[in-house]
Amino acid sequence: MTEITMIEKVARAIAEARGHDDWSLNLPAARAALMALREPSLDMLEAALPGLPDWGYLPEEWRAMIDHVIAEQPAAQTGTIAHARAA
Repeated sequence: MTEITMIEKVARAIAEARGHDDWSLNLPAARAALMALREPSLDMLEAALPGLPDWGYLPEEWRAMIDHVIAEQPAAQTGTIAHARAA
């Protein structure tokens, strides 16, 4: 069985919220939503590591995770988890 990618999960959630059946039409919206989350807010960083004066590499690690999801190709479209390759 093929694992559902995170980008597909986000697109499916948007489709459900909009009352749509075809989640694939929401892939651009899913990527746009993830781009908005690419930079963690100070509140997000504080929630992850409360009371610390320095968040270390957490902001870079967060961006790497978000970038990874943005580059994903949905498993339902490819048959396997795939990631877009930078040219």
